Amino acid sequence: MKSIRIILSLLLALVIAGKVSAQTSIVIFSEKGEKFTAYVGNSPRNDKPASRVETNRPGGPTFKVRIMFEDSSIPELSKTIFNSPGSDLFYVIKKSDKGKLVLEKTSSEYVHNEGNTAVSADNAVTKAEKKTAETAAIEATSPGGNGKGCSNPMEEPGFIASREMITNAPFDGPKLSQAKSLADKNCLTTSQIINMIYIFSGESSRLNFAKYAYKHCWNPSDYSKVKDVLRSSSQAELQKFIDSLK
Repeated sequence: MKSIRIILSLLLALVIAGKVSAQTSIVIFSEKGEKFTAYVGNSPRNDKPASRVETNRPGGPTFKVRIMFEDSSIPELSKTIFNSPGSDLFYVIKKSDKGKLVLEKTSSEYVHNEGNTAVSADNAVTKAEKKTAETAAIEATSPGGNGKGCSNPMEEPGFIASREMITNAPFDGPKLSQAKSLADKNCLTTSQIINMIYIFSGESSRLNFAKYAYKHCWNPSDYSKVKDVLRSSSQAELQKFIDSLK
């Protein structure tokens, strides 16, 4: 009888462990937007190349991930991943110090690069920040934006500082509240909205903010870019929401 109890306990533990494993996922994203197909083992996990892939990960202590880039000139990446039970895993594709793309583990989808966001004592932004600001300015004057959304997009240095502060919130709940407050007080471009979406760990929070920010977007005609960073089901729900406003 004691042996039967032990066997049943082990089976129950295996079932619970299997459920926990099925609920966890791995999120892989490229820092600079390179599109890729992710393979877990020999199984592709996205139908078409994307800059972000989220998928359930298998059980076991380790599993192998391969990254095949849409740009065939970029070498394939492969890495053995060590499972961390009970939590999602985040991996970023970024350039190493030697200039080659690598797959590295990160704590979330926000990769803080000191060189990109630092502000000097005289409040002058760095070259990287200036480049981002120039990109936002170009986006703000692109066709189809002005007159169809809010006016005067938020300046990039202020946005970067606000995003940094919101990122420091411990959970998605306060992050979402602060992000909505930022949208209420400012006009955001699609690229800024996408950057905000990346700070959320849960898909429901991502979709929630994507919906909320639509009415605070300078160039809503480009909102398909926002849809691209969401899951397929969320993309459909976001489009349904947008259609309901027309």
